[in-house]
Amino acid sequence: MYVVNRQAELGVLRIVLAEQYERHSIQLALLDRQARRMRADGTGVETASALTAATRRALGDIARALHYLEQGRYGTCGGCDRDIPIEELAHRPSTRLCATCQPEPHRRTAHGRVGGDCRR
Repeated sequence: MYVVNRQAELGVLRIVLAEQYERHSIQLALLDRQARRMRADGTGVETASALTAATRRALGDIARALHYLEQGRYGTCGGCDRDIPIEELAHRPSTRLCATCQPEPHRRTAHGRVGGDCRR
């Protein structure tokens, strides 16, 4: 059986998040260039703006996650101090609470669906 400690998991997550940050940075540069062209001809401006905003939010989430990782304050629930599963952190880098401590509308079931009862 292969056992991985939490620090090793967070180290791998750091690499994944850094790669995602790089990808989103490139995507943002391309979207900005595309938006300038679209403004010139007046087509697709709303779509480009929405994509740009979503990419900026993702970059911010990833940057904060990387910052907290560097400080050693990432991956622990702000409500109960338990470890947040790596899978959840990889899916949503901005996650600060475990599934149990999430407000009711934001809770995820064991199958990843929002809603349901997440008692321990």
